[in-house]
Amino acid sequence: MSTIIESLAALTIGAVESVSPDEIKVSLELEAPQATALNTGVPTRFPRLNGYVIIPNESGAVVGLVVWLGVERSAFPKRTGLKDFGLIDLPFPLRKISLIPIGTLLSKKVKGSKETQFYLERGVSVFPSVGDSVLLPTEQQLRSIIESRDLKHQIQIGTSPLAGNAIVSVDPDKLFGRHLAVLGNTGSGKSCSVAGLIRWSLEKAKQEQRPDKKGSGVNARFIVLDPNGEYSKTFDDLGAMVGEIRTDF
Repeated sequence: MSTIIESLAALTIGAVESVSPDEIKVSLELEAPQATALNTGVPTRFPRLNGYVIIPNESGAVVGLVVWLGVERSAFPKRTGLKDFGLIDLPFPLRKISLIPIGTLLSKKVKGSKETQFYLERGVSVFPSVGDSVLLPTEQQLRSIIESRDLKHQIQIGTSPLAGNAIVSVDPDKLFGRHLAVLGNTGSGKSCSVAGLIRWSLEKAKQEQRPDKKGSGVNARFIVLDPNGEYSKTFDDLGAMVGEIRTDF
């Protein structure tokens, strides 16, 4: 059985090169995966934009989202032997990635079991330092980054192919209780996404109704200003669920 240190070493893909509040630069090891990592439990595509890595520290592990990857020249060889006949050091290309810190991955022991659960906490309390190891998350850690701890009160809006098809969900109370913008190019799916959020929220609310309220509509109100008529027939089949639908032009 491998030790914890051996397991961490197998998942290490690089080291922190520089740190700022909104960007962490990482220099990848020469042995880091070129396209697919096979040491995380399942084959994982790496490196990829919008992929995740973790940087362990005393509070847990900083979770970084990959936003840039490329090759830069190094002023010195990464390992001995990369020299011109032992006379001078030659510049050597190194793969590097840039990360945006998105939160801290914490863990806790499951009561009555030796199993460890992971969960993502927004915000970073302890930033990494230069030289800290950067690791690929395991399949369990990756799903914990994507999935919410409390799926019961969430609505599913899709799955993440970058995280083993983990469930992507949102809390309707938090989503509609604050300002929100859905941005994208023409034809990218903005209207479908908004319609889906409204529909899925209503369906979830209907499921959560008390048995004595099942026959009544859901106590929810949405005002959609639709000058192009995109939503005119989107909710026609939800009349019984919401009680009343009015379309005014």
